[in-house]
Amino acid sequence: MGRRPAAGPSGRAGPRPAGRRGTVPAVDSPFSWSASRHDTFATCRRRYYYSYYAAVEDPEVRRLKKLSALPLWAGSVVHETIQAVLEGHDALPSPEAQEAIVRGAVHSDMLNAWRESESGPDGFRLFEHEYGVPVEKEDKRLAVNTVMRSLRSFFRSATLAEAFAVGRKAWLALEDLVSFRVGEVEVFLRMDLAFRDRAGRVVIVDWKTGRAEGRFNEVQIAGYALYAAEQGWVGDPGEIQTELNYLVVPRARRRTVQGKQLEHARRFIARSAADMKALLLDSAANLARIEDFPMIDRPRVCRRCSFRRLCFPRADVAAVEATAPPP
Repeated sequence: MGRRPAAGPSGRAGPRPAGRRGTVPAVDSPFSWSASRHDTFATCRRRYYYSYYAAVEDPEVRRLKKLSALPLWAGSVVHETIQAVLEGHDALPSPEAQEAIVRGAVHSDMLNAWRESESGPDGFRLFEHEYGVPVEKEDKRLAVNTVMRSLRSFFRSATLAEAFAVGRKAWLALEDLVSFRVGEVEVFLRMDLAFRDRAGRVVIVDWKTGRAEGRFNEVQIAGYALYAAEQGWVGDPGEIQTELNYLVVPRARRRTVQGKQLEHARRFIARSAADMKALLLDSAANLARIEDFPMIDRPRVCRRCSFRRLCFPRADVAAVEATAPPP
């Protein structure tokens, strides 16, 4: 799930930095892999270039990268609230406290963020405000409903009760950004929650606010299992259970990991990383050129992309809107 983007610099004045003109940006960090990076690469090569190369040195590209569309923002609010609950409580809050947390997320967190976004580009910013996309009352209602339904389902979930029952001492990860290596590639991931159950098995939980299963959910959670095995949390892959917990529906799907899944995850990551590196000007130095990352011809995707302004001159924006089907 996406998190609410942190505030970023605005930097509108002055000449365009090199990252948007097509010259090679200076990227100081080595190449790495993550499920979200793979998702971006698979969706649009140009978006990938802007997100992981141009954004490093261009403040305006970096600001656009941090835009959050309404549904993703609702998911971020849910995740941040869940994290705060798990970090601040050792037992399930009372029903009254639960409802106070839910209403605080909507009437305080969401309202303040909305006002911050409306005020301008300096700080948290919604995609809809940045690009002047009308937000109907129904759109707002759906976002608020997603947050409230998700958090109430979270408090009622058997998984949360199980995590509190085994106690914090049995928790292995809580929103920790970690990395491990697959061959020569460093892989980054962030687990929502991992704990050891009463039988000694490792349970890895990924909270979801979408109603449908994402394209790369299985890849993401297989990566979590691979990390758990690499860390020596278990002696056998069969001692790992992964759970995709869809809060809006609500529905939880827990599965026992098979050894072949870990090998598949290793091969998938290696193949995905190789595809990304193949487009680099210098893979050893992790240097890229914009012309090696082509745009796509998919109006439905382009009309909701944070980098739309960079790909299409202002005169062409209306054409993108006109050719794109409704979301």
